Parts: sequence; C-alpha cells; structure tokens
Amino acid sequence: MMSPVNEADLHAYADGQLDPARRAEVEAYLAAYPDAGEKVGSWRRQASELHAAFDGVLNEPVPLNALPSRLRGGAADRVRGTAGWGMALAASMASLALGGAIGWFAHGRTDTLAARVPSVERFAREALASHVVYAPEVRHPVEVAATDEAHLVAWLSKRLGAPLRVPDLRTQGFHLIGGRLGVAEGGPSAILMYETDDGTRLSLQLRHMARDTPDTGFRLERMGTGPGDRPAAAAGTMAFYWVDRDIGFALAGPLERAPLLALAQSVYRQYQGG
Repeated sequence: MMSPVNEADLHAYADGQLDPARRAEVEAYLAAYPDAGEKVGSWRRQASELHAAFDGVLNEPVPLNALPSRLRGGAADRVRGTAGWGMALAASMASLALGGAIGWFAHGRTDTLAARVPSVERFAREALASHVVYAPEVRHPVEVAATDEAHLVAWLSKRLGAPLRVPDLRTQGFHLIGGRLGVAEGGPSAILMYETDDGTRLSLQLRHMARDTPDTGFRLERMGTGPGDRPAAAAGTMAFYWVDRDIGFALAGPLERAPLLALAQSVYRQYQGG
C-alpha cells in the first residue's frame, strides 16, 4: 500500500533524491493531483533560475581575505586546506538556492563579495535574480493582487519603512498585477510586478539602503552570462537602478535599453512629484 505523499517527498522528488520505488509512487500522486505537480514544477524552475544567476559566483575561488585569520597563511598547503571549506560553503549556498531563499542566499554571499561589489550593485543583482524567479510564475507571480492595491501599499510601506507609491505605467503599456515582499541584503524589499497585454513582465524593486548611501543616477545591470545555457526568463533581462534619498530602486525586465530607461525615468518622475 502506498504511504501518504507529504511535502518532504515532493521536495525530494523535485531535487531528484528519491529511490526508484518511491519516485514511482510520487509520480502516481502527481498524476492524480495536478496542483501538486504545478508546485513541483515551480520549485524546479526557481532552482534553475537561481543556478543560472549565481552558479558563476559559487564557482569562484574563495578570497583569502574572506577567511578567518586562523585559516590564512603563507604556506601553499594551508591555502589548499581551505578548498574543502570553500566547497562546503558552496554546497550550503546551493542548498539554500534550491529552497528558493533568495535573500538568505544573497546574505551568504556577502562575506566573500562585500569587499569587491558595492552594495548598490549587489542590490541590482538581487533585483535581477528576483525578477527571473518570480516573473515566469503563472499562478503566483505576486502575493497581493492589484485588485487589493490599498492593502498592498499599506503592507509593503510598513515593511519597507517608507511610504510606497505605485507608479502608473499604463501609458507605456504596463499595468500593475500586484506585489510581494522580497528579501535583499540588509533588509526587506518591496516588489511590484507589471505586465503588458502580451504577457511581458517588469518588476520594480525598492529597499532602504544603508544610511548616507549617496544618491546615484541611472545605472544599468545585465543578467550575467556565465557558462551554460540561461533559462528563458533570464534571456535579455536587464535592470536600471538608482538611489534617491536612501531608497534604492531597480526596474528589471526583458526590454531593450531605451524603452526600459524611459520606464525608469517615468518611475523616477512620479516619485519626485509625489
């Protein structure tokens, strides 16, 4: 008799960790319950998007200045001895990524990247990663739909710690479909999702930057082109990002540079005019 299929079984199936007999039982369950199959497919897509976005970083050598002092040393054998530590760290990060924990994954990267990547650029990369994970979702791209905009604004404003405005991009062909809470290095972020009639999606991510972070003009960040094929959601994805009065903004989507910049300028003007 088939034992009940639980959430742990579904996660193990998505990760390819079941033995053949149990895998067959779970597949029979998924055939009977399409909603569960959709959930498993969503987990696999998220894992693929995160691997595409961050595997290049996981494969980088661990910088010596990121290691605890007791692991540093001039001898080559001491350096070689840290390799196992680096592999364990990468495995731990990959495990978090498979669970869809974007924010904690980025947090785990901070120790090795903080000295090399400015916080504003890290925020832009996190916004790109969030976009390629959430934009392809069919049923759950957002947590609160645009039909409940008042609640969405109040909730995200409270979590962001700043009044949230919802820019109106309808004249450029994008209507709001809703929003969700995100996690970026340093605290929560607000993510607003927009869509055109043909299904093209943009995401606007906002977060509080560290105090006294200087304001910046528009900057462009593109999805990395690491080894291997990128998922379809990442193809051509870029983000314009900027900082204004300690708030970071990142507008991400699969658009050409000029139209994406025009949309970013519209968001900027609407925030300035509020």
